[in-house]
Amino acid sequence: MFHPLLTDLESLKDSEIESKISELSKKYSISARNGNGALCDQIIVVLESYKSEMQRRFREKVKKVEVNNQEKDLDNLININ
Repeated sequence: MFHPLLTDLESLKDSEIESKISELSKKYSISARNGNGALCDQIIVVLESYKSEMQRRFREKVKKVEVNNQEKDLDNLININ
C-alpha cells in the first residue's frame, strides 16, 4: 500500500528503515492499548510499506549472492585435457 506522507523509501539506509520499523511498532502498541483504532490502521499502512521495502532489499541481496555462487561453479575450476 501507499501512504501519501511517506518519502522515497529507496533513498533510506537499511538502518534507518529498521529504526522506523521499531519506532512505528512501539507507536502501534501504544495506540492499540489506548483503543485508537483509526491511528492503528494508519500506522499499519506505513509499517507495511517499510517492511515491504526491507523484504525487497533482502530478496535483491539474496539474488546477488546466488548469481555470485553460480559464477563460482566447479565446472570452471576443472580443466580436462
